[in-house]
Amino acid sequence: MHNKGFQVAIEVKYRDTDSMGHVSSPVYYDYLQHAYLGYMFEVLELPKTEKLPHIMVKTSCEYTQPAMYGDVLTVSSRVIKFGTKSFEMEHIMTRDDEAKTVVAKGASTHVMFDYATNRTAVVPEEFKKQVGAYQGE
Repeated sequence: MHNKGFQVAIEVKYRDTDSMGHVSSPVYYDYLQHAYLGYMFEVLELPKTEKLPHIMVKTSCEYTQPAMYGDVLTVSSRVIKFGTKSFEMEHIMTRDDEAKTVVAKGASTHVMFDYATNRTAVVPEEFKKQVGAYQGE
């Protein structure tokens, strides 16, 4: 898949920081989830009152540079891999400075889910096509 994906700007709030003034590690997961949700509601063209047809089952985050109160971060998210019932995403968080400094690299795994049967489901071909079209595949 190509590099095009979803981007969202997030201004670091004071409450996002720890006693050292850095963005607290759990907050990056909130940024990651915010970007994931924005991406999927846009790709699927669903109202935000609807449930997404998948659930997040795994996340990870590597912190590379501290982000501070007042920084504006851009979270760039894209699907990087499809499995039979799941897909993986990457979330690159950069500071909006001249160098576009990477402050964190996140990853998430999502499983397709059928709420009516309360079971996982196969990734639909239509979903793969929507993602591919959105990311410029």
